[in-house]
Amino acid sequence: MRLYTYFLPDENIEPHKYYIVIDTLRATSTIATALSVGASHIVVAKNPEEAFNLKDNNTLLLGEKNALKISGFDYSNSPSEILKNAAVFKNKKVVLCTTNGSKALITANFRGITIATSLLNLKAVLQYLLAKKVDDIGFICSGNEGNISLEDVFTAGRMLSVLSKQDITYFNDESYIALNMANIPHTRILQYSTHAQKLKKIGLDKDLAICFNEGLLNVVPISKMNKNEFKSKIDI
Repeated sequence: MRLYTYFLPDENIEPHKYYIVIDTLRATSTIATALSVGASHIVVAKNPEEAFNLKDNNTLLLGEKNALKISGFDYSNSPSEILKNAAVFKNKKVVLCTTNGSKALITANFRGITIATSLLNLKAVLQYLLAKKVDDIGFICSGNEGNISLEDVFTAGRMLSVLSKQDITYFNDESYIALNMANIPHTRILQYSTHAQKLKKIGLDKDLAICFNEGLLNVVPISKMNKNEFKSKIDI
């Protein structure tokens, strides 16, 4: 297997068969949660203006700027808000616009098949990749405003710790770094993550508790290349 990790979406990303985009706090956790409560699909917008243009009567706008809900949007980039209002999401299209995750997801999907992955749906994504025998994966971490995010690298490491046992594996340097973080306790990552502490400071403890609940959701948000439309477990 060829398993390459990229700590930020603006790195020199090589061609891969699949791209795993990670924004543990919180975009990919939000995507997984929205699909788990019955949203039909997720479209990622690069900015609020594009999101408003994509809205119709069956659309919910979700997003944040600097961790706070965007004015005029229905909800923030918040798994806890989604779960609290789960019935509203049934069969709805969701348009998501976030500070970091949107860039990473759009960057990856321009290059190939993309799966939005978080700790929440990590086990489901692993099962999907193993069942499909995917042998060439680029893990793209979203980071936080141009800085590396501890929780994203940790999530990549958790996946690498499983996938690397399947076959002869080729890593880049960043994959070795991520793999060495895989067995750090979740509580330690939560304690030292800069972004986690920022979210805690502004009262988003419920989101933190949900996002670090590994393996909770059985959804695989996947988009065909250049479609930028994430549905769960579509046949590719």
